Amino acid sequence: MNRESYHIELISPCFCAGADQSKAEIRAPSIRGQLRWWFRVLGGTPRDESDIFGTVAGDEDCASSALIVRIADFRSGPVWKPPTINQNTPENYVWHFASVSGTSVKGATGPRWKSAGAVSPQSTFTLHLVWRKTVTPAQKSLFNQSLQAFLVLGALGLRATRGLGAFVCKEARSIEEQQPGLEKVGIVFRRRTAPDTFSTYESTLRDYSSWFRYELRDSRKGKKADGPSPLGGISPERQASAIRFRPIKLDSGQFTWLAYEAPHQRVLGPKARTSRPMLESYQFTGPAPSAPETRRKY
Repeated sequence: MNRESYHIELISPCFCAGADQSKAEIRAPSIRGQLRWWFRVLGGTPRDESDIFGTVAGDEDCASSALIVRIADFRSGPVWKPPTINQNTPENYVWHFASVSGTSVKGATGPRWKSAGAVSPQSTFTLHLVWRKTVTPAQKSLFNQSLQAFLVLGALGLRATRGLGAFVCKEARSIEEQQPGLEKVGIVFRRRTAPDTFSTYESTLRDYSSWFRYELRDSRKGKKADGPSPLGGISPERQASAIRFRPIKLDSGQFTWLAYEAPHQRVLGPKARTSRPMLESYQFTGPAPSAPETRRKY
């Protein structure tokens, strides 16, 4: 068996858990799911996907996975304390769904909304990938591209599409090195500029939440917020977002962020697709937008 190892450090809280949502943990199935998503985004066929990741019982041509994902050497970072929820702040859009996950009681917080419910920033672990079966050179090459994209742009757990569960990896190729190849397969990137650095992940999250909440979401005026769109939705069926916001930790210790949009035909149902990538209409430059006066509450 061939083994590959990658060293990872979280930069934002990760709401990843098993059956007990009140106890966060880094889970191998979550990483497998994200690797599978990236493999699909980069053009992997259903046959290639099943050869590498396997197929479940009951599927035609059921097969075991060629890849084993393992987590080792986990070390927890400083205790994370849930922030105060305030509906008037832009970051409430990101935090709110984490705070109410697991409860249907109006006004109550769910089991995740406590220190033990999230894996804290600065937590570290080692990701081991073990190959127990041989795949074709073309399949392995595409998987390696998918892995590197995940290691620099991926995230784990609840609200991963909105920057929670983000991390850095020592072995990842830089975004600058990977971006041209990712753009060739149809991924659209938009970087934050003027300003382009922030002192903490919290201030970074606050900034991109403002753009998301008061620009991208408001651009859908007249449409149901949970209806089909590249931003994801729950009606008529749950659809993950093709647009992801990602905080980036720089070598200086400061942060920046970017947004990227996956090719719709690879990750979205037909009703959620648009004729052009949504991010093509945006440039995240200048002061962050704020809530219109008519929407502000005092």
